Amino acid sequence: MSKSKPTKYSSLSLRDIVCLCAEPCDHEAWEEFVSRFGKPIRFTVMRTISLWSAPSPSLAEDLMQATYLKLWEGGRELLRQFAIQRPEAIVGYLKRTAANVVHDYFKHSRSQSSGGGRAHVSTTDEDVETRKEAFGSQERVALDVFLKEVDELLRGSLTGVDQERDRTIFWLYFRQGMSTQEIASLPTIGLSAKGVGSVIERLKNAIRNQILHVQTNSELDTEIGAKVNSFGKSY
Repeated sequence: MSKSKPTKYSSLSLRDIVCLCAEPCDHEAWEEFVSRFGKPIRFTVMRTISLWSAPSPSLAEDLMQATYLKLWEGGRELLRQFAIQRPEAIVGYLKRTAANVVHDYFKHSRSQSSGGGRAHVSTTDEDVETRKEAFGSQERVALDVFLKEVDELLRGSLTGVDQERDRTIFWLYFRQGMSTQEIASLPTIGLSAKGVGSVIERLKNAIRNQILHVQTNSELDTEIGAKVNSFGKSY
């Protein structure tokens, strides 16, 4: 009995647990992940909710589940990279993700309400539809399409032995909201903050050059600035 899976999983290191979570369908690893990180994620969700409205345990539970869903569907590989490269940064990354989920929810909720500020009411019957409306909006779908298009252009702009590193830098900056200093501190990056900034500018210019026949520089700056900087950093 002492060698059951839950016992074995609870004895694993942080890095090992997160790496297991990056694999498909390892539900026991995710249970262990939630047991270790549920408290800081809940605290961040509640604290961020309080910036927008009165605390609501039911809403906090909804948004915690949305955070886990986001990590499961789109962030497992990045989480694994953090675990391998900089395990001490994982909690900060999780808190940032949870806060962004809450901000996204309230931004969408208020944009859909002409009166604004109406308190969220969560019931069992409404939970599924609430999540669909909050996190599956046409705006989010359009943003996902835009980001995929940018990523295709980005991949076409990458050359040399450091192309995977440079792609990681680009998306850590635009999608995860990390500063050039934070990115430079990752051990596998091997660049100063100034070097990271140079990579970002070079890739932005390369993407711009690929679509100059469609858009002017100013038009592209507006689109990438508005969608990737504003939406992407809170995404």
